[in-house]
This record gives sequence, C-alpha cells and structure tokens, in this order.
Amino acid sequence: MEEEVAKAQKVMLSILVEFERICSKYQLTYWLDYGTLLGAVRHKGFIPWDDDLDVSMPREDYEKFLQVSSKELDTKYFLQNKQTDKSIYIHYTKIRDKHSTFIEDHEVGKTISYQQGIFIDIFPVNFIDSSFSNELTYTLFKKIAKIFNNRYLSIDHIAKPLIAFTNSYHDIKNPTVVRGAEKMSDDLHIDKKHIFPLEECMFENLSFTIPSASAKYLKLLYGDTYLVLPPVNLRKRHSTAIYFNDNKQKGTY
Repeated sequence: MEEEVAKAQKVMLSILVEFERICSKYQLTYWLDYGTLLGAVRHKGFIPWDDDLDVSMPREDYEKFLQVSSKELDTKYFLQNKQTDKSIYIHYTKIRDKHSTFIEDHEVGKTISYQQGIFIDIFPVNFIDSSFSNELTYTLFKKIAKIFNNRYLSIDHIAKPLIAFTNSYHDIKNPTVVRGAEKMSDDLHIDKKHIFPLEECMFENLSFTIPSASAKYLKLLYGDTYLVLPPVNLRKRHSTAIYFNDNKQKGTY
C-alpha cells in the first residue's frame, strides 16, 4: 500500500500548491498544521505513512479564501463544505481532487453521497480573549455543538447557531488562538505569539509557512517526544482504500 499512499501524497501536494497560489495572489495567511506541520519539521515533507494534509487560516483569511475560490480554484478540484455539498457532515472546508476516491475508515460499508476525492483540510481559527470565563464558555459551546454535529448525528438547525455563537467570540486583536467551532473536536488553545510572525519551511522541496514557535506548537499537539518516530503499530492512516484515475487503479489495505 506504500506506493498508493505515496501517489496520494503527490495529489495532496498538488492541491496544496494550488491553495498556496491563491493565498499568495490575495495575500491570505495560512500555516501547515497537525501532522503536516510535524512532517515539515521532522521529515521536511510528508510523514511517510500519512495520507492526510492540514492547513489553518485566521477566520478573515479563511472567509476571503472561500469567496475567491469559486473563480480561482482549478476545475480539477472541488471546494467542499456545507454550502457546496449539503450531504457532507463537516462544517470546515476540504479541497478535493475530482479524479480520485479516498475512502476513510468510518465510510466503509456505507452509502456515501458526498464527493470523496483525495483532499486537504482547511481549518479556520478564531482569536479569543484569554480570560478564563471566555475560554471556558468558548470550549463549552464547542462541545455542545459537537453533540449535534458529527459523522453519525447531524442536526444542522441546532449545530449552526451554536457554531455562529462560538465564532462571535473571534476578534483578530485577541491573544489566544483556537480553531473555529467548525473544528469542534479540537480544544488546543495557544498564544498568538507562538504562531506569528509565520516563517518559511521546506515541505517536499517547496516553501510553505509554519508557526514561528513550531517546537512549542508541536509539543502542545504531540508531547515532548514529537521528533521520535512512533512504533510501527501506531503509524495510523486515515484511508482504507484509495482509487485513482476514475477507479482504473486501486489501492487497498
């Protein structure tokens, strides 16, 4: 399966290059995040077994990106969120490759109506006041929103106002960075000074932006031993099957 994962990584990298092109054209801020950031720091590219790619953006830049993508995004890609694909269960955004199929663990054996191409994830982040009451309220409403919106239960008419309320806490001047309520499972709160100013980092021989204090950031995400490779049995993938070129080639495991 390593060959198929490597091929999927090339597709994801092409999507990332297109994403970065649009961000550069409109001067939009983003950074590599999660395992992609870890890969950039530890491997100067993808974690070898990783079949996922994540970026984050301040809310203003995220919303601007959504606005311009309809005219800018290459037609071989699909911008996927609740507005463009009603059947998708997520509230954040993916860019999908139209000429592949990526089947995640939780999708196996189910009838799926949403687009399933190889993708990158785009997460909006909010800047909130660092007071204990604000952070507590923000986290509480994210957890409530999560109850009403997940891959098994989706009650949008309840989840949407909860997300909107949580996102109303955002102000770019605030010091604490936390992913928007669209990413309801993430409770990482980090000081803005550990992200900005962003810096350049090589990823698969190309330059992208990452948090300036990436060591601090990665320790919060993965612990002090983030540079140590995990044992083979913990090297998890997201997919159970990957199809390329209109299902002419198949990779499964």
